[in-house]
Amino acid sequence: MAAGHGAEPTADILFDSEQRRLELDTMPPEERRLRCGSGEEPWPNYKAITTIKDTPDYGIDERAEPFALTVMQAAAAAFGLDDPAARQHLIELLDRWADGRAFTKLQPPSDNAYYAVERSLLPVIVAYWLVHDAPEMSRDRSDRIAAWIDGLVERSALRRKELDQQSRVANNNHSYLNASVIMAWAALYGKLGGLQLGVEAYRQALATMRDDGSLPLETDRGARALWYQRHALASLVTMAEIAAVKNIDLYGLEAGAGTIHLAVQFLLEGIEDPGIVRPYALDNFSPAPDTDPGVQDLGFLEPRGHGRHYMAWIEPYISRFPNHPNSQRLSKLILNQAGSRPLIDDYSGGNMSCLFASMAEAAQPRSNPGPKPVPRPQISANNIR
Repeated sequence: MAAGHGAEPTADILFDSEQRRLELDTMPPEERRLRCGSGEEPWPNYKAITTIKDTPDYGIDERAEPFALTVMQAAAAAFGLDDPAARQHLIELLDRWADGRAFTKLQPPSDNAYYAVERSLLPVIVAYWLVHDAPEMSRDRSDRIAAWIDGLVERSALRRKELDQQSRVANNNHSYLNASVIMAWAALYGKLGGLQLGVEAYRQALATMRDDGSLPLETDRGARALWYQRHALASLVTMAEIAAVKNIDLYGLEAGAGTIHLAVQFLLEGIEDPGIVRPYALDNFSPAPDTDPGVQDLGFLEPRGHGRHYMAWIEPYISRFPNHPNSQRLSKLILNQAGSRPLIDDYSGGNMSCLFASMAEAAQPRSNPGPKPVPRPQISANNIR
């Protein structure tokens, strides 16, 4: 599934990079800095973490979080602000972790260990894409970084094949994150096999969806039922955007009653009335750290203390569907809140406010929706096999 060491990156991943640069150029400077800046000066350095450890209880090894945040912030500043210091630091940081064989050892190779790697690996892939052809990137460095990423993606692809396909992690948010990583790396190198894998994982997610838009293997998680519904949506939106660059319409895909818009609608309705998720949440599967399935944890609606916002996926969704009722509700819920941006999240691949927020929305006061944004490229359902 991986690209293969020695190949040259040939394509965009999440969006048309040339078009996005033109959009950013038209954005008022202060709005652009708000979305793409980080305030980091100087940029922090981190020693490569070679071994990711298993966490037998709830949660994953989080020691790479500061590295991943810097990668996401520096990639946004390098691309969105054309900041040479951010670009140089990002290249050096990726090279240092590649040379240090980061993430190459899993102790032991558990579901949680793989998940921890893949969560950081998606932002690394996006960042490499955004700087791989920069003047500061030497061929030796590019090859070393690409070979490192390729090995990690290949290992994740092999793991996916070896999993019991009836197991939980082969069919829930773990599977979607894994597929988004494989899909992103495949998209960069034009590898159809990895793209098709992502399409099938997305299709399977819709096929398992209930008629109300809830995902069974996410909404049985007790107090975190809505948390994991949102978790899955982050990866599914990322997969849909990767596919859109290849003219594959996953947003328009239907499987039974399932559509991504229905899943977003269920999340919104559950936030407004947690009672609708209660019948599913009562299964109370692995709900830690919260234990009362009758009280939903809505902490994902607020910025996180580690620099992330778990609703970052709404930026590409709203940008693509500005007039959809879901988008209007999401804007009111998140974007209309002071200080909400930038929205950054590993599961989406980086700073989504910088990479996706529409210039029309940026140029208007939030009380005025303004004109419709510039249309995004059209995508065709006919490209789905």
